[in-house]
Amino acid sequence: GVAGCTAFSPPVRNYILTRWPSSRSRPLAMMADGDGDGDSDGDGDAVLGAILESSSSPVPGAARGIGEYWPGERTAKPAPPPAPGAMATALRSVPPILVLPGFGNDRTDYLENAVGAVPTLNRRGFNTTVLAVKQSMWLQVFAKGALDWSFLRGSATCESPSYSWYISMAIEEIERLCAEAGGERVLLVGHSAGGWLARAVVGLMGQERASELVRGVVSLGAPHQCPPEGVVDVTRGVVGDLETRFGASKMSRWGVPVITVAGDCLTGDPSSEFPWNRASASAYSTLTPGDGTGVIGDGVVPLESALLDDAALRLTVDCMHSVVVPGTTVSSTVWYVAESRVDSWLEPTVRLLAKLEAESI
Repeated sequence: GVAGCTAFSPPVRNYILTRWPSSRSRPLAMMADGDGDGDSDGDGDAVLGAILESSSSPVPGAARGIGEYWPGERTAKPAPPPAPGAMATALRSVPPILVLPGFGNDRTDYLENAVGAVPTLNRRGFNTTVLAVKQSMWLQVFAKGALDWSFLRGSATCESPSYSWYISMAIEEIERLCAEAGGERVLLVGHSAGGWLARAVVGLMGQERASELVRGVVSLGAPHQCPPEGVVDVTRGVVGDLETRFGASKMSRWGVPVITVAGDCLTGDPSSEFPWNRASASAYSTLTPGDGTGVIGDGVVPLESALLDDAALRLTVDCMHSVVVPGTTVSSTVWYVAESRVDSWLEPTVRLLAKLEAESI
């Protein structure tokens, strides 16, 4: 097993449900035609390329227009974005947001004009920055790991050189943003691996610095849990180290609440006629026991891996994992910070921050 990992958690229960639209039981037959023109033209997002509405399969009305970022966005006279549901004005002091990219992602993946993560969050009154990670930088994980015996053994810690470059960059950027905002603490929004790396950032800061610089941590589709026995831990032990040293409840006691968000739009099924359900099962099997059959998640990370039992909030959203349509630089219409999904987790996050803010007065 991996050092620091405990037995795998049972299926999640009693989590806050904030799904949009309701879809856990809906058929996932949306692979061919995104805009109704009869061809597979690459709109949308899915595990294997594009999750699109199929003209030959029954799809609930809520899934219509999945190729658009919001209704009317792709008409001859594009409609403006809808009024945001979650607004920073609900907070007495508004934290700057630092987005921490996921493994293999580039900073530019989150910047697409009008529809990327940055403009989507900025429309809600936040000043959003993305950590300046280039895709090529992720090669350091393997290059440095090859020279690190603990990494090779699968017992790496948060201080591992394979990830220390990312953590150092994040801490420097947090300090800069906090200073520019006149001392206002930063809200970390970590996507995928950026979610558990955000916890490492806070943990390695220590209680005093973290409580002064970080307002909270939001993880979006992050694989927080240790993998099952016999499955290679892609973090090489770091998530186990986090579980042992820097649990979410500990960070809450530091004044840094952790909000974990998971997607629940795809159920794994290795024998499914639909390729995205088969691909999801394969992905889930690297993070949960078994072959992924019946496991629910965002197509890459299972619900039970992305939600921490001791998190301040545990939220689910009907969304996909990838920030961009796979194989392109086009922002996905159905990922965690898509216009139609973002308020499902941002609204309760803002409410929690407002509550903690009021209690501190």
